[in-house]
Amino acid sequence: MPFESTPFESLSEAELDGFKQKDGKVHLFNNIICPFGHRALWTAVEANAPFHVVEVSLADMPAAYIERFNRFGTVPYLLSNGTPIYESAIIAQYLDTKFGNGEIFRHHDPEEAALSQLAAAKFEVGPFYQVLGNASDENVEALKETLTDVETIYRVHAAAYRSSGPFLLGSKLGGAEILIVPFLFRFEILLKHYRNIDLLSGFPLLQAVLAAARTRSAFQDTIRDAQFYIDAYAKYANK
Repeated sequence: MPFESTPFESLSEAELDGFKQKDGKVHLFNNIICPFGHRALWTAVEANAPFHVVEVSLADMPAAYIERFNRFGTVPYLLSNGTPIYESAIIAQYLDTKFGNGEIFRHHDPEEAALSQLAAAKFEVGPFYQVLGNASDENVEALKETLTDVETIYRVHAAAYRSSGPFLLGSKLGGAEILIVPFLFRFEILLKHYRNIDLLSGFPLLQAVLAAARTRSAFQDTIRDAQFYIDAYAKYANK
């Protein structure tokens, strides 16, 4: 694992207060289970950011985390030299800009950035959770619709890149993958196990995107094995 991770509960009040100071350091409050958190964590590793993780429980979120750090009660949350940054997509872009020269989110190429933002904007996360909770025909159809929207963007809107690689921008990992793949990765496992649904059946371009992401060392360093996620989501899937 290329980063240090410390449980929130193990830190003293003085240590927690120190994170808020202008210490020149990057503290990522995160949870390894969460796909939103994975967006930030994956970006941090891809961008070679000098960071460490403070692991925050989602099942039993510490009151001190909400009271003293993130009043929204969400992860990820970033403190960069004492400056708070909220929300997964914002944090991912911040880390890429500060440490990765904006290469992933294509800050120097407005056209490619706009294409990536289109894919991310059309990617709805709600249907994934709805199907995991209840695989009704209506919920499954809503999930297929969002996958179809994104698959179409890869096939039609990004047609010029299809011959050069599996990512939206061909061989270049981009913001679309950072924001989308953490959900494809988890829910491919979860929906097969709990609902016997092959998430990406009929979506060959998204299958290729997930397969390509899995080969990246930064991605491998920021995931756990399938059983880890199956166990972590058991309560939600079986409620």
